[in-house]
Amino acid sequence: MKKILFISTFMFMFTLSSCSSSNDDDDDNNMSPIDDPTALQAAQNYYNSNLKDLILTNCVSCHENQHNQSNSSNYGSFTNARNAASSMFNQVNSGAMPKGGPMLQEADIDRFEEFRDLVNAIN
Repeated sequence: MKKILFISTFMFMFTLSSCSSSNDDDDDNNMSPIDDPTALQAAQNYYNSNLKDLILTNCVSCHENQHNQSNSSNYGSFTNARNAASSMFNQVNSGAMPKGGPMLQEADIDRFEEFRDLVNAIN
């Protein structure tokens, strides 16, 4: 009886071990990148406290017909700003934006750059 119990336990553990290893390998190979929650929170906090007002003041007035909640160019929304962080920095850094107005001050351009760097650290 002890021999049967031992063999059954051994087979059960072997089977369980084999399944776990196989699933772990498969999961590692098929995983999509997951946002680092600490980096995501840092970017969102920075956006809300350092960039959103700058965007609302310098960007939205010229783009107001394009800036509604469903439009992906509504940079008054963190998600949309996050998705366009590099593009926004490139536009203000080159002087292309704000269009028709003076180039932003260096400190303001630095805010866009810092936001871009924070967003790049998320994935």
